Amino acid sequence: MKKLVVIAGLVWSMMSPSLTVAQTDSSKTLRIGGFVGGVLNQHIANFAALPGIPTGRTGDGVLFSGGVSFGITLGALMEYPLSDFLSMGLRLGYAGNNGLLKAQETQRIGALNSDGTATTFYDAVFGREIQANLSSLGIEPLAVIHPFSQDGLRDLRFYAGLRLGLMIGRTFSQKETILSLTPTDASATSVNFNNLQRERNVIATQEIPQIQTLHTAVTIGAGYDIHVGALAITPEVFYALGLTPIVGNTQWNLNQVRGAVSVRYTLPPLPPPPPPPPPKPIQAVEATIAAFTTDTSGVEVPLVQIKVEEFVSRQMYPLLPYVFFDYNSSVIPARYHRLNTEETVSFSENKFFNADAMRVYYDVLNIIGKRLQEYPKAKITITGCNDHVSPGEAGNIALSHSRADEVRQYIRRTWGIDTARMELRERNLPEKPTNSKDSLGTEENRRVEIASAMWEIMQPTLVYDTLLVPSAPVIRFKTTAKAEVGVAKSTLRAFQNERTLKQYTALNALDPVVEWNTAREQSTIPRSEDKMKFSYEVIDSEGRSAMPIDSIPVEQITIRKKRSLRIKDKEIDTYRLILFDFDSPEVGPENARIIKGLVLPNIKPQSTVQVSGFTDKLGSAEVNQRLSEGRARSVSNLVPSQQTTARGLGAKMIIYPNEIPEGRFLSRTVEVRVETPIDQ
Repeated sequence: MKKLVVIAGLVWSMMSPSLTVAQTDSSKTLRIGGFVGGVLNQHIANFAALPGIPTGRTGDGVLFSGGVSFGITLGALMEYPLSDFLSMGLRLGYAGNNGLLKAQETQRIGALNSDGTATTFYDAVFGREIQANLSSLGIEPLAVIHPFSQDGLRDLRFYAGLRLGLMIGRTFSQKETILSLTPTDASATSVNFNNLQRERNVIATQEIPQIQTLHTAVTIGAGYDIHVGALAITPEVFYALGLTPIVGNTQWNLNQVRGAVSVRYTLPPLPPPPPPPPPKPIQAVEATIAAFTTDTSGVEVPLVQIKVEEFVSRQMYPLLPYVFFDYNSSVIPARYHRLNTEETVSFSENKFFNADAMRVYYDVLNIIGKRLQEYPKAKITITGCNDHVSPGEAGNIALSHSRADEVRQYIRRTWGIDTARMELRERNLPEKPTNSKDSLGTEENRRVEIASAMWEIMQPTLVYDTLLVPSAPVIRFKTTAKAEVGVAKSTLRAFQNERTLKQYTALNALDPVVEWNTAREQSTIPRSEDKMKFSYEVIDSEGRSAMPIDSIPVEQITIRKKRSLRIKDKEIDTYRLILFDFDSPEVGPENARIIKGLVLPNIKPQSTVQVSGFTDKLGSAEVNQRLSEGRARSVSNLVPSQQTTARGLGAKMIIYPNEIPEGRFLSRTVEVRVETPIDQ
């Protein structure tokens, strides 16, 4: 194989300098044809026997020698000239490679006379023969060289290349024969081997053991072209030096001398390709953006101004006492906010200004840890669960225990709570599991639940805050993008000065309609009276871009401004209720306690109460709608106000991300919005 690599490298290095020669002669086109001739096969052998095949006495030192035989060769060819000096050729052909291998030895042999009374000894010459019936299909890449340009020598050609042959004929037959006896007499014709015959170790026809399927050889040759019209008739001779043995690990090689006549037909040249059309000018990238909102009747109108009114507000965030884990993992996910011991000193629930339920939820372990510090006699129960369905999770109580212990260790290390105050439990499914009909339901059951008999540990978080209410609670951006070579990236950005309020990015064009729920994203609401600008940058796949920008005025109506101008004002409180039983509209004892203890004391006779029910996206839209309406009515029945309305929105408005389990839990909520006029 090393010889093959070296020779292939020499052939390639010989050919490669001419590959860059310019092809200017249109007559140099593909040539196709065939060849036929004879093969002189030179078998060079030096081995005692084929693997596993007996031929005579073992270890007698007699070896087969080579021989020559004749066969035919024929096939098809193609050539393509790279220059006047060099052409590339490829041949596919058949070759007969039969061979007769022989070996002789002399040894004593005894035989009884005709009456069986005496034994006569002879010096016998034994002959061994292996008849190899070989043939191959070969592919032969060649460099065809025309070294001379003088008349008379111009048509002389030389070849160099490789032949890769696939052995398709691969059988043999063999025998060992008594050739002659000394002394000779008339009775000597009856001298036989022990099998009573003059031949032994006879094998008819079978496959040669351990034959090499692929036979490789390096090829050189010469020929002379005789031109007859579009044909070239070339008498030629080749010599192929075998590189691989016929039989593995055996000294049996095959060289070949081939004499043949090839005929080539030169295909007419292809017409030159038409000139390419002039490049079409690429259209500039086009983009548009416009902002809309809805009026009080729900009709879409252009957004021409934003008023942001500030109200005194109580915001009650429910405590979702669950920590959700990734599949087959007991590591608290990185999205949960974790503190070091020094940071716990400044932690307070009063810090959740202009937050939302998701932001508060990710501090659930810190809220519980802080409360356990404040109530040193309080205890909690930490219950680890698995989804009891997935491979690796189903029945894995050890995983449930590990999840619960991970939560306990965080509270112990960070908040210094004695583990004796935190009881560990483990189970498969939670006590009130989510239906596991799909992967989202299964995901929600991979959790740790925290419970306490002390109300102060598990009560909702109540924050006295200021609520910003924009006159456009939902801003609807309508966009278009056009790029002839395709949009590679698009970015919609709303901003005031250098502060980005909201941004959407995609690796193609954004959806034609993009909605920004400003009322629910308090942190994104404009906070100054500078104009709010919005832009839509579109970049095509070649780097061209367009970025239309528009702006709208902003008016801030603060509490101070309203009081100084004696503008009627009101308080707006929002109370959020979760932990309804699965598929049940009933309020439940936990929510009833929250309503009685936190909601009802803040409802005045002049208050207006709006109760809104929401759900997640799981299940059918019809069932979700009925469920949200039922929960809203159940809550409104506990609110004794003449100005109470209830509505169910189902999954029409998804208020938290539903791609994560906590987002779906917090979406299954009822919001109680209490608006109470303030006497000036």
